[in-house]
Amino acid sequence: MSTQKKTTKTAPKPVAKAVAAVNEAVEQTVAAAEERVEKTVAAAEEQVGKTVAAAEEQVVMATAAAAQGYGDFTALQNDAFDALVRSGEILARGAEALGREYFAFAQDSVTANSEAAKALLTARSLQEVVDLQSKMVRTNFDKSVDESGKLSEMSLKIASEAFEPLQKQISDAVEAAIKPLSV
Repeated sequence: MSTQKKTTKTAPKPVAKAVAAVNEAVEQTVAAAEERVEKTVAAAEEQVGKTVAAAEEQVVMATAAAAQGYGDFTALQNDAFDALVRSGEILARGAEALGREYFAFAQDSVTANSEAAKALLTARSLQEVVDLQSKMVRTNFDKSVDESGKLSEMSLKIASEAFEPLQKQISDAVEAAIKPLSV
């Protein structure tokens, strides 16, 4: 009889350890996914910064070449400003879409984790707890990897779209600057 009491008292410790280990694995997986998302967003921001810097450099060079004709210069500046505005608008919409996507993912994760926690509370055996926890970890990991890829793809697409007006303006400016030299 005393053996049964000891078994009953010590049984929750392995369950608690298993739950703690699985929770730690889930937290590590979520942290790794968040880190990948942050790195992806940082890389996209860095690429946009490089793109804008390159565009600014090209606009400055084109502006210097176009200074010979005041009318052309004014038109070029207006076009460059318009291109920067269009690019900025694209970046703003893209950042908003990225934010919505990220927070939708976070909300889905919280909901899924709440449902998993409820399921864990109703588990009737240690095996069921381990199975539920394993399923939750796999699901969270798969969702994190998918979402990370989706955010990366969105970031690159946004950067590319934002550069298009600038790239066209750069091409137009270079062409305008070269035109007087070819005469």
